[in-house]
Amino acid sequence: MALRSSHVHRSVRLACAVGAAALLSACPAVYPEIKTPMRDVRTGQALDPSPPSDLRWIAFKGATIPSLTRDGRRWGNELSSGLPDPYGKLLVNKGPLLQTTVQKGTLKPTWPDAPAGNFRLRDEDRFRVEVWDARVINDHPIGIRDIGRLDSADVGSGELDVETESGVRVQIAIEPARGRLGYGFSYELRTYDVYVTRLFEESPATRAGIRTGDQILRIDGKLARDMSEGEIRTAFNAPRREGVRVVIKHADGAEVELVLKEGAIYPLFREVGTFR
Repeated sequence: MALRSSHVHRSVRLACAVGAAALLSACPAVYPEIKTPMRDVRTGQALDPSPPSDLRWIAFKGATIPSLTRDGRRWGNELSSGLPDPYGKLLVNKGPLLQTTVQKGTLKPTWPDAPAGNFRLRDEDRFRVEVWDARVINDHPIGIRDIGRLDSADVGSGELDVETESGVRVQIAIEPARGRLGYGFSYELRTYDVYVTRLFEESPATRAGIRTGDQILRIDGKLARDMSEGEIRTAFNAPRREGVRVVIKHADGAEVELVLKEGAIYPLFREVGTFR
């Protein structure tokens, strides 16, 4: 009986060991992602290339709400202060594009901490502006305006100034895209090899033809797998007028040699969120 029990215990331990090994082998290795730097643009410094014409920086600038509704009523209910807690919405093609935070008790919200960023616009896009009053139970619309398509004057002025049906005036910045300087990609070190993990859509790396998943084989003539992490970081962190010479290998096996130079990066809102 004792012999059988000992045999069972050994079998259980062996099964546990095999299971643990299988579990470990099934878990993919996780490597830290390293971002190449983005640098601020100096005052008066021109970005090269300039922002694409279909890319605009959009942000709510503020609104002015009449003290009374069109029919002479106060905003809110009889127990309220008479001042709304407004927030703004910008919709494109009936879907949300931007929504501000709530600014308490004001007829002139500026929403300084509202989301803002670079968005790609199309000629056929249709816009709608809404201003709402945040309520304890149900929020209430203060003013709504269907703008439709933006014309060249709207885009050229850099600001959209609209009046809703209830007399609310709303100002929205629609400026050329804002940018930074850098290469515009992230990479990871996988034991011996270097792989591109992420790219900004509007960046020098993307414009040079680098793709997510590419392997970086050589950096300035050196085999990447022979370089230390510090050497690789230094190669991409220090801005150099002549750029960095790299050899990359695409997923289809094609190898390409190119010179990567720092240039304009225009991060999209969907890539980084708020960007000022």
